[in-house]
Amino acid sequence: MSIHSVDVTGTKGMVCSTHPLASPAGREMLLKGGNAIDAAVATALALCVVQPSSNGLAGYGGSMVIYLGDEKKVVSLDYNCRAPRAAHENMFEQDEVGPGGWSEFPPIKGRANFFGPLAVSIPGTMAGLYLTQKTYGKLKWAEVMEPARKLAADGYVVYESLPENIMRFTENADPISAEALFPGKRVPQVGETWIQADLAKLMETLVADPDSFYRGEVAKIIVERVQSAGGILTEQDMADFQVEFTEPVTLEYKGVTLHANTGITGSICTMETLAILQQLNAGPYSAGETKYWGDFAGALTLAWRDRLAFIGDIPGLDDKVAELHSDEHASALAEMVRSGKVTQGEGGADPLKETVHLTTCDADHNMVSVTQTHGGGWGTRFGIPGFGIVIGHGMSRFDPRPGRPNSPGSFKQPLHNMSPLIITKAGELVGSVGLPGGRMIPAVVANAVVHLVDFGVSPAQAINAPRIHTEGGFISHCDEVPANALDEIRGRGHEVKEESRAIGGNLSVIMLDGDKIIGAAQAGAEAALGM
Repeated sequence: MSIHSVDVTGTKGMVCSTHPLASPAGREMLLKGGNAIDAAVATALALCVVQPSSNGLAGYGGSMVIYLGDEKKVVSLDYNCRAPRAAHENMFEQDEVGPGGWSEFPPIKGRANFFGPLAVSIPGTMAGLYLTQKTYGKLKWAEVMEPARKLAADGYVVYESLPENIMRFTENADPISAEALFPGKRVPQVGETWIQADLAKLMETLVADPDSFYRGEVAKIIVERVQSAGGILTEQDMADFQVEFTEPVTLEYKGVTLHANTGITGSICTMETLAILQQLNAGPYSAGETKYWGDFAGALTLAWRDRLAFIGDIPGLDDKVAELHSDEHASALAEMVRSGKVTQGEGGADPLKETVHLTTCDADHNMVSVTQTHGGGWGTRFGIPGFGIVIGHGMSRFDPRPGRPNSPGSFKQPLHNMSPLIITKAGELVGSVGLPGGRMIPAVVANAVVHLVDFGVSPAQAINAPRIHTEGGFISHCDEVPANALDEIRGRGHEVKEESRAIGGNLSVIMLDGDKIIGAAQAGAEAALGM
């Protein structure tokens, strides 16, 4: 895995993100007198420009947790997408002879749940970012959007991995979509300046009238394009879409309080894993303790099985989540881990990790932790001419089989993996953690919390730490997990497989130490900017 993150220290602010071209947008907001919320939204918008395969203005959504320093209060916003109202649980036809499905999902004819107009969900990203800045930001919306607009209008130097990423889009998208983003399928090369003129014009429109994305001319054009290709999205779907701030889900863990999003998020699995670990070891785990790795493998396996069995946009979801996080349930699952009754189940490793994450903090100790996504690379691969955007494939996150908690349905939200966290102690801010990484997100966030809270390591050390992952079946691991830890996991009855790729994506962490703000970004020192 070879992660070598470094700690960066500041006293007046910190911005950490998954890309060094985006973090300066947040730093610019802090220098203008904006707060951590302004910085987070500016960075998130910039990420839409510089990591276009991973997220975008029409991305299917994101998840955000905010600590408000003056009020010593945490709020959450899950700007997850919704299915069009015409969606139903039998809308995707299984393909017995087609290419493989995704994890436990069966293959679908034409991969219609992943690519093309039927994969289109009502995008949540613009709604979430605008509401956040309008509610808690200090600067004007135009100021916060300007860094991203400039990156699109003036361009930025193409970095090494981008051309290959773009090529995957142009070779697999329909001709209209390819032309919408890359006229003539011209792929900008490393070292060139890539200008996204249509995207910049769209941003100018959204500066003047942000509501037009859902209830104006922008929405109309998006819907016309989707319907012309056979999709079911309507203008009424777009107009009805709203997001709102909620009280976070919390978990008391070994002297600190963890705050996560309500909703159908990866945080449910993260919190349940940590609740089980707390029952297995009431005090802090020790660094280098092999027992931790065996406990973690068992706890994560059981939390994943609960996720797949019970979680979806269903009546009584909040009560179900409270049950899964309860001491009683965690104690029962901890006993299964102790007794060696966590048997090998089915489940692989998610290959889709096209997501971004950022976290920000200001001198008043406002803090934001936010993850947002298209889903897989380039989402639906379905582009909108004149706007320079593709739409995220939220429909791919539904289980295409009918009769399940996470089956598609009218205006339903899909289960997603995002799991940004804020950590407090006795109401005071401690820090934040989050990352991209598809279904690997819950595991890596839970592991990072143990390293930060139990082991007491720095942000960079938490990022550099070994990682494992499971979706209820075998345990996958990076090459840096110690041999004795793997022996412990095998001794608990788990099959172990080494991953040839990284476990999870670019983790970002910020922690407070008195007046010092210490941050680290796996994307490199240039992506962690302290003030």
